[in-house]
Amino acid sequence: MPEKRPRTQMKRTASITGGLDLASAAAAASRSLRRKVEDFAQTAASFLNACSLCKRRLFPGRDIYMYRGDSAYCSEECREQQIRQDERIEKCLLIAPKSKAAATTATTPATGSEAVATTSETIAAL
Repeated sequence: MPEKRPRTQMKRTASITGGLDLASAAAAASRSLRRKVEDFAQTAASFLNACSLCKRRLFPGRDIYMYRGDSAYCSEECREQQIRQDERIEKCLLIAPKSKAAATTATTPATGSEAVATTSETIAAL
């Protein structure tokens, strides 16, 4: 078996030997990271302080009911009430454009033997 060759020492560059104190750099990075984590934790958890519907204070260690990612609720009832409100709003938003389209097609004059409505209905001209 051949013998291992001795390794030569690598020369350090000026940037590494230029007085960089690795311990102080690591401590500064750790403080910076800790500060960022604390800021994130305060910001991220701010929505967990109170119920999104009734504004009742939420306590750690008790059940918290979530809806749509960042909405916290104190009870299933509050969450269900918010879900029903959102469904009503979405339903109204879906119905509103359809009724506007039907109203505009009914009042547009026909310029030929027939006009095609936006709701894919055919209206005969007089």
